[in-house]
Amino acid sequence: MTFGFAIVFCGILFTEHGYATENVSHGDIAIIDLKKIASETTVGKDIEKQIASFNNESKKDFLDLESKIKSMDSNKKSDSDARKIEDMQLILYDMVRQKRFQISEAYKTAIASLDREIKKIVKEICRKRGIKMVIASDAVAYNDDTKSTDISDEVIVLVNKSCPSIKVKLKE
Repeated sequence: MTFGFAIVFCGILFTEHGYATENVSHGDIAIIDLKKIASETTVGKDIEKQIASFNNESKKDFLDLESKIKSMDSNKKSDSDARKIEDMQLILYDMVRQKRFQISEAYKTAIASLDREIKKIVKEICRKRGIKMVIASDAVAYNDDTKSTDISDEVIVLVNKSCPSIKVKLKE
């Protein structure tokens, strides 16, 4: 699963006074690369690792169940057994769907927590440096302004200090 930061942040402009203002000069604009932040922060890597672990555990459990169902299928003796096997396959399919949903929701919750932390840090950097607007790099189709400041590395350092991990929790 890849990070959805670009989707979450795409086009969002951070300013002290709301969205795009008329009085923004070149030095007042910064850019952040959310994909870079997601892939290089300790917490981003940790979230990915936890999600991968959940996926691997679930896959193993479901493959074991599927193997048992196939074994039963090869040993079926009546139409009644065939119906039971079909029912078990449907139950397994539903279990897989539910587990995927649980993992997806846990991921979204963890990303939302990280999103709040990143926004807090971006605002802090902007206040300290007098930046009036931050644009996600994915939202910029073209930029000929060499004076725009990329604050991604600074955000990564501060996120690593303030939020080294987020526990991904599955809801039962």
